[in-house]
Amino acid sequence: MSDRSESSVPSAEDGKGRIEQIAAAALRLFARYGYKRTSMDDIAREAGVARATLYLHFKGKDDVFRAMLAGLGGQVETRCREALATPGPFSERLAALMEAHHGTAYAAFSAGEHLGELKAVMVAIAGAELAAFETIFVRFASELFEDAAARGEIAITRSGLPLDSLIATLMRAAAGAKYGDQPSCEHYLLRLREIATVFAAAVLKDDTRGQVPP
Repeated sequence: MSDRSESSVPSAEDGKGRIEQIAAAALRLFARYGYKRTSMDDIAREAGVARATLYLHFKGKDDVFRAMLAGLGGQVETRCREALATPGPFSERLAALMEAHHGTAYAAFSAGEHLGELKAVMVAIAGAELAAFETIFVRFASELFEDAAARGEIAITRSGLPLDSLIATLMRAAAGAKYGDQPSCEHYLLRLREIATVFAAAVLKDDTRGQVPP
């Protein structure tokens, strides 16, 4: 009797898994149909949960959207960490970091033509989650630049900008690469690698160009 009653109570881990399941389903729908055209009923069906279960975890679509963005941030953070752990020249590691952060996010949302709408929704209702998402790149990029500078591979001062301004400019370049005709994921990744090449060239020391760091 006691065992049955205890096992019937959802654990915190079960609740977390269900939230992640719903957030992943919402991401697919928001990318495909946009925010306005996606309903809570749509999200429940896509996630394979009852409507009551959806409302057990979320008050409404805004809450689901915020959870979706936070979940994507967790995935991106893992990929950024993996990118920095991969050895190689600074330019390649910078490109890998940009792909891990900006490329992953773009791939998640580029299934439809709703990037503009979704970015506006992020600013309107998910400012904290959006700021946290952008902070992920700032943190890992700072670590990458500072580590390469400490090893003598780059000289940040060569760029003529302090590190925070350099990274902010890098982020604006990554955002600008989405403008014009919406690029495919492959084309956007190519643009990110080109941006990384330019920024790396701005800080690489002459005597380290083409060398693989130890």
